[in-house]
Amino acid sequence: MRPFPLPTLFVPLLLLAAAHSVSLIYSHRAGELLAVSDRLYLFVPALAALASWQAVRGARDRRLAVWAAACLTFLAGAEIILVAAYDLRDLRAPDYGVGDALYHAYYLGLVALLLGAARTGPRPAPRERRLTPPEWVLDSLIAGVVVAELSWVLGLVPLLADPRTTLLFKSVNVSYVMLDVILLTLVLLRLRVDRAPTWPLVAGLLAYVAADLLYLVDGPMRIPVGLTDLLWTWGTTGQAVGFALLARRPAPAAPTPAAVTLIVRTLPYLAVLTACLILIFNGLSLDLRGRGVVWFTVTVFALVMIRQAYTLSETTRLNRLLAEQAAQLRGSRDEMEYRALHDSLTGLLNRDGFRQLMQAQTGPRTLLMLDLDGFKPVNDTHGHAAGDRVLRDVASRIHEVSETSFDAARLGGDEFALLSRAPLDAPQVRQVATRLIERLSDPFDVRGGHMTLGVSVGAAQGEPGVSPDALLGRADAALYLAKRGGGGQLREAAALPDALRTDPPGP
Repeated sequence: MRPFPLPTLFVPLLLLAAAHSVSLIYSHRAGELLAVSDRLYLFVPALAALASWQAVRGARDRRLAVWAAACLTFLAGAEIILVAAYDLRDLRAPDYGVGDALYHAYYLGLVALLLGAARTGPRPAPRERRLTPPEWVLDSLIAGVVVAELSWVLGLVPLLADPRTTLLFKSVNVSYVMLDVILLTLVLLRLRVDRAPTWPLVAGLLAYVAADLLYLVDGPMRIPVGLTDLLWTWGTTGQAVGFALLARRPAPAAPTPAAVTLIVRTLPYLAVLTACLILIFNGLSLDLRGRGVVWFTVTVFALVMIRQAYTLSETTRLNRLLAEQAAQLRGSRDEMEYRALHDSLTGLLNRDGFRQLMQAQTGPRTLLMLDLDGFKPVNDTHGHAAGDRVLRDVASRIHEVSETSFDAARLGGDEFALLSRAPLDAPQVRQVATRLIERLSDPFDVRGGHMTLGVSVGAAQGEPGVSPDALLGRADAALYLAKRGGGGQLREAAALPDALRTDPPGP
């Protein structure tokens, strides 16, 4: 059995809230609020404050726990003063007294606490983060403005038009509505920001704000007996439990359920619909109520336009980022393909790239295979670094001679190949081969000195229908004959396939 996750005083708090709820049910049946209900309610905020102070000891976030306990202490003080000094004695409270000052301290403390928690609370993981903070704020503001509009129509206008109330009394009640709307906006924002299991806190704040607004419209509208007290009771209890859990929660936080996320995302659209309905039912009157409705509706639609403009800019930015990432991916893919088909040392095609080239060219073409003469001593005498420099120089000279008519490749070691882009006759082949032999016979710079190499060339003509392997076999056989003949020469393969050489060309 899992232990109770909160300090011991929360048990009598929950039992007291349940007992008060039962008394309110009897009050509802009786049609009036029973005296026992007021007396029971008197202890709910007091016990909630004591339980919150007890929860400070085991809190991970002591600052949050102390602040929450202080806020609930302000609330308890205000309730005790107003209920014990006025409600139970059937006396009219002053327009502004100590109880109201404590209420304002409670509200302002909650606002500061929620703002601080929204800044420092856990953020969603990147893959879960579908809306950015400005959109969260705008969505919450839209819902808050519509609630303010409802309060204006149902409660504030009758209050402001009542000649029996003083200006101070009206100002105090307007301030309560403003603070309730701010709290509601912050609670909705917290549903976006916080992924921790703080549903008692969210439910408690929503219940308390709803009770305040219902109390405001109790005159123009008939509110069921005991409903506001029920919401105040469980609102206070939920805040105490929620803040205690929030201060004790572990570092990792669970994601918000999908159903709750859907509801929160739907709220701005419901708010806009509500604003439109209020405007329709109120008409275009120019009295205090009508002017307020128009301004509230204009504010709602201004926020919606800002929200849509921001969403459009974010969509444009994300599309640009996606396009940049797609371009980077294409560049990476092209680079990988290039590296897979090209020799890293010389930049020429490698064996795989050359084979793909031969398979793509099915028409008549000419193949030249080259093997350097006397290259092995370069590596043996001067080292592989010098050999690599010579191979890069060889590739550069081959490209210089053949770039207009051939595609060049390094097949491996000191063996190269050239494939013509168009069919060449025998004189043209001999001319290119002669230029290659002459150019590759020029001295190479090796470690401050010079070294002379040679090259053997084997040529083969590829007629339609000749496979790449057969063409390579012909050119390889011709190259073998050139090497056997002493090197530094061209040998051309016969028209029909020759037997492949049985041993590689020598140095």
